[in-house]
Amino acid sequence: MRLTTALSALLALGAAACSGGEVRAPDSVGGLEKAQVEAIVKEYLLREPEILFEMQTAFQRNQIATQTLAAEGAWEKLLASSKDDPYIGRKDAPITIIEFSDYDCGVCKAAVPWVMAQVDDRRSDIKLIVKESAVRGEDSRRAAIAAMAAHSQGKYREMHVALMKAPANAYTPANLEAIAQSVGLDMARWKKDMADANLIKRVDRSVEEFGMAGLQGTPSFLINGRFVGGFGQEELESLIEATRQQIRS
Repeated sequence: MRLTTALSALLALGAAACSGGEVRAPDSVGGLEKAQVEAIVKEYLLREPEILFEMQTAFQRNQIATQTLAAEGAWEKLLASSKDDPYIGRKDAPITIIEFSDYDCGVCKAAVPWVMAQVDDRRSDIKLIVKESAVRGEDSRRAAIAAMAAHSQGKYREMHVALMKAPANAYTPANLEAIAQSVGLDMARWKKDMADANLIKRVDRSVEEFGMAGLQGTPSFLINGRFVGGFGQEELESLIEATRQQIRS
């Protein structure tokens, strides 16, 4: 009875928190003092620790569902605003992948070979649009601007891959210049474009779109409007194949 009373109080507090109401712990519950309730709940959680795992799992599922809803709801806006974004692959490909990427993201770097393999697939049915969501600070923002300046010369893919191969947090002006030279850019034009206000705004817009889509991290993918957070290769490949089947039918 004492445990039931304590847990009922805990659930009531949780419901208030979820509903946005003001949460204030009562001084007593069902005749039990606050300290007694806390002791009972603590003892129960120590004895049944799996309940904490279940609560965390439910919370994570709720977060994923919320993020998926927001990202997929933003698909049309993201697609409409992508006319100035760099893309790789066939322009009229039936499958469009929008990737939110950051050069200081280790998982983004690991995903590059797989991403490029999808674009280079012999079926030529995938177009990749990259949103330069430099959300990890000024270092990644400089790299994103450098990539967009290379895009102005038609060498976005080369610069994108070269930047992803470089170590994270190493995008100093000198390193960026060396990478730009390695992919054969016109350096005078590249430096001029790096300072172009409109180009910089395009990078900053991708950061804003990252927030608008409710994203929590990079990489984040949308495949013909379906969301996948992170680099889950099996999940991504399954979704691409399902999209192909849907198009064929």
